[in-house]
Amino acid sequence: MKKVFIVFLLMVSHEGGAQTVVRTVQDAIQLARQQNPDLQIARQNRITQEQQRAATRAGLMPTARAFTNLDYNYALPTQLIPAEFLGGQPGEFRSLQFGVPFNLTAGVEVSMPLLSRPNRLDVGLTNQNLRIIDDQNLVLQDEVSTQVARVYHATLLTRSAIDIARRNVANADTIATIARYRLEKGQIEPLEYNRLQSIRLTAEDVLRQNELSYVRNQNHMKILLGLTVRDSLVLEQNLVGSSAQNGFSALNGSVERPQITVRRSQLTLFQQQLNRENALRWPTLSVYARYSAQAQRKQFDFLDFSEKWFPIGVAGLQLNIPLYTGGLRTANLNRARLRIEQAQTELAYEQTRAEVDNQDILNAYNQAVRSLVFNQQNFELNEQNTQIALVKYRAGIFAYDQYLNVFNESLNVQNRYLNTLSNVFINQTILQIRNGQ
Repeated sequence: MKKVFIVFLLMVSHEGGAQTVVRTVQDAIQLARQQNPDLQIARQNRITQEQQRAATRAGLMPTARAFTNLDYNYALPTQLIPAEFLGGQPGEFRSLQFGVPFNLTAGVEVSMPLLSRPNRLDVGLTNQNLRIIDDQNLVLQDEVSTQVARVYHATLLTRSAIDIARRNVANADTIATIARYRLEKGQIEPLEYNRLQSIRLTAEDVLRQNELSYVRNQNHMKILLGLTVRDSLVLEQNLVGSSAQNGFSALNGSVERPQITVRRSQLTLFQQQLNRENALRWPTLSVYARYSAQAQRKQFDFLDFSEKWFPIGVAGLQLNIPLYTGGLRTANLNRARLRIEQAQTELAYEQTRAEVDNQDILNAYNQAVRSLVFNQQNFELNEQNTQIALVKYRAGIFAYDQYLNVFNESLNVQNRYLNTLSNVFINQTILQIRNGQ
């Protein structure tokens, strides 16, 4: 019986998916950096682009090839010569045919560049492109981490809102039960009872909306963490009651945003491209060697090895000096210079935008921390007021409108408190990310 029960549990756990427990937002960010699908695809693309480095380096290495040509001369060249050279009569001509119809050539060729500045600079360009890909992956990682911080705390926010909404529904049910009893006794009018029922239905609707938002946020969180919808995700942290760090006075200036690093890397790439365009003015020098053998036959028969093959061997140096390219090199140089100017403008703009964005996040965090102190006190006071108003309404001391005013004030305070608390932790996590933590 125990074995059957264990097998049943294993089947249920397999069908239900794996369970992932996340204790803090830092754990969630670390898990997302490891398993996020977008980051995994980016890393796979980086591995693929790594092969371009080997392809570029191949331009500096020796190359060897084997070749063969089969020619059929269906119309052989003919030349008329004086017949007297062949023992004939003066004034007469004989026709001579040159070559044979079938020619087979086979050989090998080896070449290697000795002096080629553009090819050497291409290796540097490839390495710089790989650095840009790495920096772009860091940008994507920063965006995913920021998104995880927002969705993580949004999930905690909706879960806390569900707990508060359930208390509101319970209070509304209590009020509705009291009102129904008083209606049956003729102590209140149907209008007051209907209004109390409306409060209960509204509280119930708010609860259902929060439950829907919680499911959506949790599913979004699963996608960011590289989980499936069937997997179970447990967030152990509780938003209400968590303590925030002391206010940030400033960001660490030594930590550069990855968006700025990408712009800086692109500027370096364009500068290297300009150097390569200038290097195209330099001559290139290569060494080569070729050996081949040729068979000439009147009939298509190359398997008779008793017939003679004619070897040909050559070795030498090849010097290429660029003289005129029809204005192509000038256009490429101008384009490279314009790209550098554009990259410098983009870098300066990105630095300014990052500075403003960091300052906005810092100001929003410090303001949220200051507001949280007042909103938390106000939240606790209104929780007490709601309970006091409930007791007074039950005792008949409070009228319906008096309780409704206290209840509505409590709802507004609850929303402000939860939103402020969420903003504190979201901005705190973003600041930690931007400080390299």
